[in-house]
This record gives sequence, C-alpha cells and structure tokens, in this order.
Amino acid sequence: MIRLGYACLSLGMPEPSMKTAQLGRFLKGLVDLTPIYRYNAEYVRRSIVHSAGLGLLSYRISSDLFPLLDIAPGARMLVPDLRSVRRAAERCCVHLSNHPSQFVVLSSPREEVVLNSLAVMNDQGWVMDLLGARGSITLHGGGVYGDRDSTAVRLREGIARLTPAALSRLALENDERGWTVPELLEATGGEVPIVFDHLHWAANPRSAPYAVELEGALGTWPADRVPELHYSEQWEGKPAGAHAEHITGRGLLRFCEAIEEASGGREVAVIVEAKRKDLAVVRAIGELTGRQRARLEALAPGSTRGVVESSGGHRPSRVIAS
Repeated sequence: MIRLGYACLSLGMPEPSMKTAQLGRFLKGLVDLTPIYRYNAEYVRRSIVHSAGLGLLSYRISSDLFPLLDIAPGARMLVPDLRSVRRAAERCCVHLSNHPSQFVVLSSPREEVVLNSLAVMNDQGWVMDLLGARGSITLHGGGVYGDRDSTAVRLREGIARLTPAALSRLALENDERGWTVPELLEATGGEVPIVFDHLHWAANPRSAPYAVELEGALGTWPADRVPELHYSEQWEGKPAGAHAEHITGRGLLRFCEAIEEASGGREVAVIVEAKRKDLAVVRAIGELTGRQRARLEALAPGSTRGVVESSGGHRPSRVIAS
C-alpha cells in the first residue's frame, strides 16, 4: 500500500501554525520554552488526528517541533511527555517521519557545521525514539565542494558519528544540484536508504533515467523500514526545484502508479511537499474523475476520504482535529 501524506503544517485545521522561538530573545531571557514545547507537542497530536481524518497516513514532523533543542542548555528536560502523541500515531496508523533543514550537512568541510549538524540529528533521533516513530530522518547529501570523492568520504565519516537513534532512521535524498540517486549510491556503497524526490529528479540535469533512479532508491531500503518518497511539482517562474503551492491530481496519480510498479506493491510512504500542505493534497485528489479516484484509492487506501462529491464536482471536506 501507499501511505500519502504531507509535511509539518496542517493548514486545514484550526490554529494551523506552530510556535517558534528566536535564539537572540532566548539568550536575553525573553523566551520561556516550556509552553512553546507543550503547545507544539499538542499541535503534532492534533495534526496526526487531522491527517488520519483526511485518509492521509503519512505525516512529517517538523524538525522545529522543539525550537532551540540543540542549543539551549537543558532543553531536553523541558520536552513534555509525548505518550499522547505516540498513542495518537499508533491509533491512527500514521507513519511519522522527519526532515531537518538544508543547513544540516554531515559532509561539510567545516567541523563546526558538522558538529552542529550532529547535534540536530541526534536530538531528532531522540525525539523520534520518544514518539516510537518508524519513519526516516532524511537529509540531503549537501554540497560537493569541488571534490565529490572527498565529500563522499566526509559524508560517510559524518554518518558514522551519529547516535544509534539517528543512524537507524537516517535516509539521504537526491537533490536538484548536488546529488543524484546513483551518485548517493556510489558515495555510501548502498548502505544508506535513499528517498527518491520526483521534483529534484526532474530539476537535476545530471539525473539518470526516471526508472533507474526510482528503482535504485527503492532498492536501498531494508525489509524492516518503510521506503519514503517525495512528490511535488515545479513552481512556474521560480528557480528549478522550487516547490509549487499545489500539485495536480493526475501528476500525483501517475507518481503513485509508477511507485506501485517499481515497488511490487510494497508498503511505502509518499510525502507531498507542496506549499499548501494538506490542502494541496485534498485539492489534487478532488480534481480526479471518479474512475481516477477509485484507482488512487486502490493504490493508497483511505486517501480519498477527505474529498466528497457535490453537485458541482468535487470539493474537500473539512476535518476538525480533536
């Protein structure tokens, strides 16, 4: 089966924003992290319920769930009990994953960047452990820095420094400039699962044929992990690789059909990386004809739950998280 989902913010539910904290204000003693952490933990619980109500059984947790976790002294002690979040994910059968920002680079030639990246990754592994999350913590390979071979060595060395909680969930992702799937396979010896990103494949001029990259990435995932893939579409007028606000229903269906064929029906998770988050997925599914929706439902059971028919066509139903 395919588990469709989206990333971080649930724009279709009440109070759709998370709370943030600025380092400068924190250092001045102007920020209390405890209520921020509590609010954001409850936000994730609500998002899981909201996502499941739409029939979207994958949800990417924001790496900013607990702001300044890797910087503020004693911040881990402020993280609230996450058992209610964990129970919601288990009850709703929602696959949870994580994707730190582009500033987390294990292959950097600067040791301070690597140390900061390790701190973020190890904190995210700790949080995912608390949540009992099965999903990946996905990173880009980073830059190439003019020497791909040396960068690959640094990448492997950085990976080896991760804690078990982070290492056991690590996945790498092809991007629009630095790394294709074959290049990541060569750099890691095929020992790290690779997330195939559809838009990055299309945007990278060095990309191998579609089937080569898709099948190559799927083949890196061990039997005890759920392969993850990303789908988005190009924002017209923006640089190559920029995520559009929405996606097309036909594009999403074609991607799911390609995955089904390449994976042999294996359970996989697809995160839609559109700017309009859950609203973009529901709108895309609502564009499909009845026959197309039935096909998507067969590939991704439950995924059409958030769309109902009206006399004028299809429209998204509103799901309120409890």
